[in-house]
Amino acid sequence: MIRRPHIILEALQVGPSPAGTGRGIHDLCVALSEQDRGMDFSVLAADPEMFTELEGRPGWQVVVCPRAGGGVFRKAVFTQFQLPRLVKRLGGDLLHCMQFLAPLWCPLPQVATVHDLSWRIYPETIGEPRLSYYRFLVPRSLARVDAIVANSRSTASRTAEFFPHVSKKIHVTLHGTPRWVLNRSRPNSVHHEQAVRPYFLFVGTLEPRKNLPRLLEAYEIFLSGDLVQGMPAETVPDLVLVGGKGWKDSRLRKRMADLTSRGRLRVVDYCDLDDLWEYYCGALALAFPSLDEGFGLPVLEAMAAGLPVLTSDRSGTAEISGGNALLVDPEKSADIAAGLACLASDNDLRIKLIAGGFARVRELTWARTAESTVAVYRKLLDIEQNKKGLPTGG
Repeated sequence: MIRRPHIILEALQVGPSPAGTGRGIHDLCVALSEQDRGMDFSVLAADPEMFTELEGRPGWQVVVCPRAGGGVFRKAVFTQFQLPRLVKRLGGDLLHCMQFLAPLWCPLPQVATVHDLSWRIYPETIGEPRLSYYRFLVPRSLARVDAIVANSRSTASRTAEFFPHVSKKIHVTLHGTPRWVLNRSRPNSVHHEQAVRPYFLFVGTLEPRKNLPRLLEAYEIFLSGDLVQGMPAETVPDLVLVGGKGWKDSRLRKRMADLTSRGRLRVVDYCDLDDLWEYYCGALALAFPSLDEGFGLPVLEAMAAGLPVLTSDRSGTAEISGGNALLVDPEKSADIAAGLACLASDNDLRIKLIAGGFARVRELTWARTAESTVAVYRKLLDIEQNKKGLPTGG
């Protein structure tokens, strides 16, 4: 009997309130576990409660790594020194670092996932010491691993552009629609205060990369435009920002003060998924003109809720929308404002985008992501076994 390959999934990014990257890692782990892949899996988790769905599934175990959390330095020490010893002790055959930082020495073949390269494209949007950490370790990690999986063609292209020496080992494993929005029904009524008037919705961490200063400026332009002057006050859409506090957001919050005092802006810190779904379902449209996204999960979340989407004409969001969003130049506030005006006034456009969004959600599945990811594992394991002269049958 041939021993089943043992895959180690480093999922330390998944915390109790996961942002986009953590949520994507979680969804992939669950998708991989939903059928027998002819492999056994160990998930390395800082917060094992996030992986209760895996309990009892044949061939799966969750390994708690409490020393891996607690800041950049602690994570670096764990990844570079403790992780290689751990995977060897677990008897692994392949290590998948589900974010782009991998051990520079490891006894196993390695895969790393690149979710985005915002630290390289917009370094001013990343705080220290994280930026220096990424600058030193990411290029070395990508050079060291045996395969790189990118969550979108946009991310794959950017990775090859900045690190051409790794281009031949990049594989696209397009992410799926966030699992938490699937099979949810729209509520009969929305109980949030935001239901008093229509509103544009933004979802994401309040940080520079999300381009909120331009979104706020665009919304001011929208409010002063001819369209709004001819609308009854109670029908003019508000702006609602839903997202946890991010790095360097104090100046941003000061800019919000005027709109908030006028009753036109509402800011909601990180909320649970049931409340977030209600915010999506109550909105007029999603306004998500982020400067850079490897993928852009809020785009698909909004589409699943039946929202038309305004997003950037570049990076992962344009690709993921699949032609079913209103694309704007994220560096031009006037362009964003014009898009808001279109969504506020053109009912036919909204209907078209909503229908296209539902279709796009059905296309992007985590089952497909899991299959393409496992194909990378099989390729590497076959190469490794052939190197050692071992049988390659399953």
